[in-house]
Amino acid sequence: MRESTALILGVTGRIGRRLAKALSEDGWTVYGAARMSQPAVRKELDEYGVETIQFNVLADDPRELPEVYYLFLEIWDKFKPELYWDINFYGVGRVVERYAQTADIINGSTLSVYGSGPAPFSETTPCRPDSEYGRSRYAAEKLIDYFLYHSGRKGIHVRYAHANSEQHGVIRHMAEDILAGWSLGPDPEAKIQMIGYEDFVRVTIRSLQYLDNLPAVVNCCHPRVWTRRDLAEAIRERLGAGKVIFDRESGGAENSVHGECRKMVDWFGEPEIPVETLIERVVDDLMDEI
Repeated sequence: MRESTALILGVTGRIGRRLAKALSEDGWTVYGAARMSQPAVRKELDEYGVETIQFNVLADDPRELPEVYYLFLEIWDKFKPELYWDINFYGVGRVVERYAQTADIINGSTLSVYGSGPAPFSETTPCRPDSEYGRSRYAAEKLIDYFLYHSGRKGIHVRYAHANSEQHGVIRHMAEDILAGWSLGPDPEAKIQMIGYEDFVRVTIRSLQYLDNLPAVVNCCHPRVWTRRDLAEAIRERLGAGKVIFDRESGGAENSVHGECRKMVDWFGEPEIPVETLIERVVDDLMDEI
């Protein structure tokens, strides 16, 4: 089996499909597993040269999945809270158990595993997740650690923070709410970091150089930290219209979820996509729709 052979679990997601395209263009043999509920997305992946597999992580047998050298976990669904534990722990755990003896594992995780607080979280900060989503994702990390430690295979947890494209992410949601004159929530001073999908994919692929038997951890987030108010004002200025409205005039720093990115910059360099470019992309796309 060639080393450049991978399965991406959650390949139809916004990170998964971009990762599949990048690996395929680099000459990898790429398998992609997901429910495949969107025919257009599956067709797009087929055109990239990805061998797609219809797979329900909660019901189907992981033993039917192909042998690969690397397993990328990019399965995300923050919009079904009733399934957080079923998907993130039970479902992902079944797949990890199947591959732990034969593949190295790259786990697309989240800064939500740290919990919230005004200070930035480094990779050595103890994780105290304060949401069901964060708890389920941290439990998945520990399960992966367990299997890899006992199998001798290697892995890494790449903890993502706020990916954005022109149509998806916090910047897009904020821009739409600003134009509509809707509230942006109760936390104007909460700190936040924006990063482009291109940098997520770049860091995830390059993280293969830093796999470890007891999985390494790296935050994937932008060095520039904004308050939600400052980010909203920058978006409104670029829009040239709308209103920045919060439920209160100040407060919310304690609800920050943001990370220290020194290790990411040391390992992979600065993000290549400026936040201003992310804002421009969103505004240009919105203006095309109006």
